Amino acid sequence: MSAVETFGKQLIAWGIDLPAGTEMRLYEFAGLLGSYDAANVIGTRELDRIFLEHVLDSMSCLLFPGMKSATRVADVGSGGGLPAVPLAVALPDVKFTLLESTGKKATFLRHTAEKLGLSNVEVVNERVESVGHDPLRRATQDVCTVRAVAKLPVLAEYCLPLLEMGGHVVSMKGQMSDEEYEEGERAARLLGGIVLQTIEVPILAELEQKTRRLIVLKKVEETPDAYPRRVGTPAKKPLGRA
Repeated sequence: MSAVETFGKQLIAWGIDLPAGTEMRLYEFAGLLGSYDAANVIGTRELDRIFLEHVLDSMSCLLFPGMKSATRVADVGSGGGLPAVPLAVALPDVKFTLLESTGKKATFLRHTAEKLGLSNVEVVNERVESVGHDPLRRATQDVCTVRAVAKLPVLAEYCLPLLEMGGHVVSMKGQMSDEEYEEGERAARLLGGIVLQTIEVPILAELEQKTRRLIVLKKVEETPDAYPRRVGTPAKKPLGRA
């Protein structure tokens, strides 16, 4: 079975239906990830591996029902554009803001948006702690996505200030300790949020992938003005520790 066929089989198992031609555009994105030389945006150049381990993984965010009904999504620490670029391809009517502090990676993201014709993508080359205090961006997003950036308490401080009331954080996670989860719960409460649910991501046996889940936070109160704290502090001194 080809990588594209396996990709499609997994989407069917997840109950995700994409417009015709979307999978080949996503395969093109995998090629951009694997061939970009100006920055190390991903750890492998094996095209099928990128497609099945990274691009397909990103599509699991669509298991959260609120993703398809969102109008504004911020991807925090976007890196190579995972999960935001695959989601932007699949959801052309949703406005995606990709937050990436590393200049070379931000340049790749702009290059990718141009190559794929993604008019619904904006790239912001700033630290998320600064963006969280920008009055034009704070409390404006329906959903924040985040993949492989930091532990749950840190993600809560990065993302919750960006959300409008009732908005959600979709954090892509693998194995997670009880300690991290409990600290994430406490941090979320300080920031006006709650840990709403955990969505287990079922993976086809032939993909041989590790455990995947989506941890979903919801903003239920306004985030205090003091958060996020200054650049670097959330990671150095995470909230929620007992």
